[in-house]
Amino acid sequence: MDHNKKLIFQLGRIGFLLDLTHVVEVVDPVQGLFDPGRSDIAQGIVAALRFRQTWIPAVDPALKLGLSAQKKIVARAAIVLHGHEGNWAVLADSVTELSFADQLIPCDIPFLLKVSAMGYYSQVFLLNNEPWVVFDPEDYYGASAQSA
Repeated sequence: MDHNKKLIFQLGRIGFLLDLTHVVEVVDPVQGLFDPGRSDIAQGIVAALRFRQTWIPAVDPALKLGLSAQKKIVARAAIVLHGHEGNWAVLADSVTELSFADQLIPCDIPFLLKVSAMGYYSQVFLLNNEPWVVFDPEDYYGASAQSA
């Protein structure tokens, strides 16, 4: 995968950038592929997603970030990622586009955003004069997320 490309997605009213090297596939919408009965809220797992004949954990980062989703859960998209423990999915309100890293302009994170997000926002970039937060998957699922 190209390290220069970023996937752009929305959670609530906030836009995020995800390094394309983490992405396996985007499933949109998750309706019919989603089992909320297989949740483990203590680990941040809100359900299981049926992906390529297996069930994988689905995490909703909006919960950790205190954001309100703009869509019902079954109408949301799932970004399937590959991690140390295998595939898992991140729920998003929408997946917008791909962007090249050289189109992004780094900017300072506003103080209130740093405080309100409890450290989940580490980098912000501007794309077409709009702010986009860098999404670090390790903050939301896996061994490093559990120790945070």
